[in-house]
Amino acid sequence: MRAGVAVILLSLLAGCGGARQALQDASDDASVGLPDALADCRNAFPDQITQAVRRADCIVKATELSVRPSLKFPELLDRENALRKTLAAQVEAGKVSLLERNDQIAKAHMAIVAEEAERLKATPSEGQGSSPAPVVQWRASNTNACAGLGGNSPTCY
Repeated sequence: MRAGVAVILLSLLAGCGGARQALQDASDDASVGLPDALADCRNAFPDQITQAVRRADCIVKATELSVRPSLKFPELLDRENALRKTLAAQVEAGKVSLLERNDQIAKAHMAIVAEEAERLKATPSEGQGSSPAPVVQWRASNTNACAGLGGNSPTCY
């Protein structure tokens, strides 16, 4: 019995260390993009239910490092990430299903991207050129196709 508990605890610690290392590597190496950072999160925390909070924290960190600095309205990403954390806690506690979480994230993301587009249209075009790749990737993520089962693909997180 003790050996089993020890193995479980060591496995959990190893997963945390791997994710921490992946995030540290991502922050140290500017060439690591959003897709790679998200893949690291999916690999470090493969169980979307029992590891929901840790996985969400990893995804939030990845988007904050790669997407947030290039957004004109970073509070929109903050709003999405706050919802992501809240839903992760609810999924892990069994209060919200993974399917419901995927649907809520997809709807919120689409609304946030639409709000961003409206705000960008309303602001002077000074300095508005093409967006950096992580921003384009973030905007294109979490579409309606992510609202169903899945949520573990490079564009659904």
